[in-house]
Amino acid sequence: MKFSLAPRSAQSLAGAPIQNRIQGLSAAPYLRATLLGALVVLGSAGTALAQDAPTVKAKQPNAQSLWVTIDNPAQQRMQLRVVSLSTNNCLVNEVNSQPSYGTQLNFRNLPAGKYAVLLRVGQERYRYNVQVESQTQTIISVPGLTVPNASEAVASVVR
Repeated sequence: MKFSLAPRSAQSLAGAPIQNRIQGLSAAPYLRATLLGALVVLGSAGTALAQDAPTVKAKQPNAQSLWVTIDNPAQQRMQLRVVSLSTNNCLVNEVNSQPSYGTQLNFRNLPAGKYAVLLRVGQERYRYNVQVESQTQTIISVPGLTVPNASEAVASVVR
């Protein structure tokens, strides 16, 4: 059955026999169902695309380390680097394209100073700034992340 989506003028409906007007009204539920089905398909396609996007999480489980986990369902190229900002030396450089990846970065034996944890997943880039304090016991602060039981060390994420 074919349906025309062109609207009819009020005059053409008024002059049409009553049976034609009833047929036009009975087609409305089919049209509504078709449009609703199209919206559902488009909505689920967007959800499927969103599921392929990488998910990056960082947390500071204690005062010396940083946990980084990456869900990479599209298996895009991922690179994780840790760079000393005072010497510009790269301390860690890992590249892979696994669907799921996690690592614990321990800053315990590093000298005091500023470090950057740089992460790239496909075209997405993430940066975590880490400050290693000079104390007998190493304490790092990552702006935006909170540390359990350490009120002086706080963290943040720059994306």
